[in-house]
Amino acid sequence: MIRAILRTVQALWSNRRFTLMMAKYEMQAKNKGSILGLAWLLIRPIIHLFAYMTVLYIFSAGRLEASAGDLFIYVLSGLVIWQVVQRTLEEAPSLVRERMEILKQVSYPLETLPATSLLASAVGPFVGFVILVVLMVAGGKVSFSWILLPLPILLTLAFSLGASWLLMTVGAVLKDLREVIAVLLGLSVYLSPVMLSPQLVGERLWQLILFNPISHIVICFRDILFGTFHVFSWLIFLFMSLGVFVLGAWVVDRAKVAINEYL
Repeated sequence: MIRAILRTVQALWSNRRFTLMMAKYEMQAKNKGSILGLAWLLIRPIIHLFAYMTVLYIFSAGRLEASAGDLFIYVLSGLVIWQVVQRTLEEAPSLVRERMEILKQVSYPLETLPATSLLASAVGPFVGFVILVVLMVAGGKVSFSWILLPLPILLTLAFSLGASWLLMTVGAVLKDLREVIAVLLGLSVYLSPVMLSPQLVGERLWQLILFNPISHIVICFRDILFGTFHVFSWLIFLFMSLGVFVLGAWVVDRAKVAINEYL
């Protein structure tokens, strides 16, 4: 098992330039022929942000004392990391199916497919993150905990890659998996820390929200931004990310031969 994991990690590292090149190609190909082109990478998260803000205002009904600016920062701080995970996992089940023609013709490193998708999907959230940092600096909300930002980012990448390897492997056979994942993730954002907080929904509903594993990713990311600390969420985030990464790396290494034969 250890050798399989090491082979997967080595394949990622040795093909890093190829992954970057393919991510750039995918971003251009997805928006080719559209009027706004790459601008859609920014427009989509902005639309989602204002939609979630509207829902939050309606749902809170004056129960929150925070200003509009604070609510904007709160939602944006959860949305940027949620969208990285959401977009990557939504694309994962169809990574093999949508690239069958090129996979049949050339020797393609299958391990890099989720990494390529992740990089292509992270552009919009990254722009949102830059906006978030500017707003927090302007509002005097800078915290010394920001120096630890690489930690939740790396753990999020580990979770996203591991989960994508698993979904990619199953999705190569089960075509409907992409739609199932898209529906589940699309609905679960409305019961997540992206918009909600313990003060808003109460302790009972908040405990239900914590059953969503992605909730802990959002909570830990906010911990670094706002200088808070939730031990329970960090433990789940750490073991979940490492566990999913290890399992995904092992599965994709074992499944490569079967996937190539299936193609």
